[in-house]
Amino acid sequence: MSAGTTAAREAHDVIRVPDAAALPGAGWGELVGPEDFFQTPRWLAVQERNSGTTMDFLVRRRAGRPVAALVTAWADDSVPWLLARPDAMLARAVADEEPEAAARLADTAGGDPAALLPSLVCGGRHLGRTRPLAAPGTLPADVAALVAEAERLAADRGAASVCFPHVDERDTGLVELLRERGYRSHPSAHYAWLPIPPGGWDQFLAEMSKHRRRRVRLERRALAEAGVDVRVEPLTADLVPRLGRLDCNLLRKYGNPASPEHSAGLIAFIAEVMGDDVMVSVARKDGAVIGFGMVLRSRSRGREEWFGHRAGFDYDAQGKLPLYYDVLYYRVLEAAAAQGVTVLHAGIGSVEAKLARGCLASQEHSYLLRLPTADGGRAAR
Repeated sequence: MSAGTTAAREAHDVIRVPDAAALPGAGWGELVGPEDFFQTPRWLAVQERNSGTTMDFLVRRRAGRPVAALVTAWADDSVPWLLARPDAMLARAVADEEPEAAARLADTAGGDPAALLPSLVCGGRHLGRTRPLAAPGTLPADVAALVAEAERLAADRGAASVCFPHVDERDTGLVELLRERGYRSHPSAHYAWLPIPPGGWDQFLAEMSKHRRRRVRLERRALAEAGVDVRVEPLTADLVPRLGRLDCNLLRKYGNPASPEHSAGLIAFIAEVMGDDVMVSVARKDGAVIGFGMVLRSRSRGREEWFGHRAGFDYDAQGKLPLYYDVLYYRVLEAAAAQGVTVLHAGIGSVEAKLARGCLASQEHSYLLRLPTADGGRAAR
């Protein structure tokens, strides 16, 4: 091989970064866009600690500079993040009779969702817009090189499948690439976001239907009469133990394994890593915290956007009080507008209710590639 050929390969390669702590030095942060908060080096450090599995960080370089990147996580039946695990997602889609789900059960999973495990989950295991990172001017070939390297990594480890769990229909280049490479898909979720109106809360309320506007006012009156106070504030150490218990409540309600101690430890670590860029919308009744929502601040390429993340409630204290949207939506919108934030990301779930409250939404799909394995799909990390 000539020296010129060697130099060309080194200038257009995919490197593996050893851990999240090394991402800033690899130029990862230069590739993050305004909607990619959950793929920032800081947040990937949180995920690395909380994932319970192996994570890999792939960077595509061209002419010695990073131009695209892809995060992957190893998913087997031990990982608890069911909303981004391909077997659980497919089983849920089949149960909900989603279009194409039955076909994927037959042609990709061979009739058993568990056959997709172990899987290499790509693009981030966060709930919405799982995709490669790309700098302005990134070429389709750069993204293709990352996907090819992920597939090679998955095959070397004996994975049964590769999965991009929440590919947004707006990411047309990625959709086209995955289809060309033989991936098959089924609907996974709707992703919702709210452009913050320039006039803030007053404009938001005025643009609602008369019926919805009356409903919101009645909900707020009910909270006021019950003595509930909701406000957005910094995440402080004294809040952590209580928030850990409430976070655990919500996780257990939806069938996820959880403990107050683990939740509190994670929330404390998020506070340590994120500093002033993590806030909480807190509901108190008679001085006791009965509900919360976590809000994460993203600043990238001259824009500030907020992301809703974790939440939890004291369901006994809440009773029939309409806490959910005031804590996770209305109070956050008010605070965001006051600080000049452009977008509030509401994530997946409850899409009809979010649309009724002014959100926009897009369809997301889980993209699956079944791999041949010599050991029946069981592999070491």
